[in-house]
Amino acid sequence: MADADYVLIDEIGKMELLSNAFRAAVLSAVSSSKPVLGTVMHGRHPWADALKALPQVVVVVVTVENRERLLERITRLLRS
Repeated sequence: MADADYVLIDEIGKMELLSNAFRAAVLSAVSSSKPVLGTVMHGRHPWADALKALPQVVVVVVTVENRERLLERITRLLRS
């Protein structure tokens, strides 16, 4: 991760959350100075909900209506 410009995480879901090592790696990435782009489960889960509530996390929900405009939005977020 030290040489990366960005951190990509696909996906943070129920199976992945069974791994304490994975959870630790996600928290390490989100706490780093690197921009992180990840996909996280939409459904309720205590750990995922706490992650999504962190002040440095921006949640972007993909819908049929917005999916065509998301590349521009996400690019702006990653550069800021």
